[in-house]
Amino acid sequence: MKHNWRPDPRGYASHRHPDLPWGHWMRVDPDVDGLIDEEGGVWPSLRHYFWVHRLGMPGSGIGSVDRGCDVLLSVLHAEMNRTVGYEEWVLDLFGESWEGGRHYKSWLYGQGLLDNSHVTIEGEAAVRMLAATRPVDAPDIAPIDFAASWNGLDRGITRERREQVMEMREAMGRALRYRFVREPVAGKPGLKLIGFEMGNNIPLTRVLWTIAFPDDYARDRLFAWLADRLDRWQFWGEMAAVEGSRAFSEHLLRLRFADEPIDLA
Repeated sequence: MKHNWRPDPRGYASHRHPDLPWGHWMRVDPDVDGLIDEEGGVWPSLRHYFWVHRLGMPGSGIGSVDRGCDVLLSVLHAEMNRTVGYEEWVLDLFGESWEGGRHYKSWLYGQGLLDNSHVTIEGEAAVRMLAATRPVDAPDIAPIDFAASWNGLDRGITRERREQVMEMREAMGRALRYRFVREPVAGKPGLKLIGFEMGNNIPLTRVLWTIAFPDDYARDRLFAWLADRLDRWQFWGEMAAVEGSRAFSEHLLRLRFADEPIDLA
């Protein structure tokens, strides 16, 4: 197995199909146990080939290949689907480690997977491959869709259109084990974080966190923000289940105001 990858001056799209998953050029031979690369090397999996040969990372020891690939998938997925401020990026993806987040982003730039704060063509191909090769029992990760945004208070003017948008966003999360739903809380418009099939003996649906609002517009404003971060619902649900609703509330509050400038005027 060779570990001699260097950036190709031609660019990824000049010699690879930009719309296919990364590694589509690998060969399968029934007489060979593994995947065959263009140089004749044999690899146990496509992820292993990408992680070791392309990224130059160790194939064993601390931090397994799958763990490293899943972290990379989460980070690139977030970068592809929304504009993430650096503080939020650090708080939510790197456990408040600013140095760790800074180093990881620099590594992505050095690998050619990020360029000018955008995921490169090769990075997008890598996301397609990493998502397709996840284990069947892996935690949920779902694509993010964008709907029309709005400004200002609603006052009932856009309620019909807003309800259509919110219903579409709710539908995106219905297949997830942890999901946010719009349901009344203490008789007021509210949001609930629900975990499905939780518990060893009798799997039950459990409400892990709730918040009430004075009106449905305020509720939908937060729900829209949460829906833009659909790929984090699994992690947030696990946090609420393990650390409790207060810990999750504190985490959510820090994220919500991350990257907000302080007006000193």
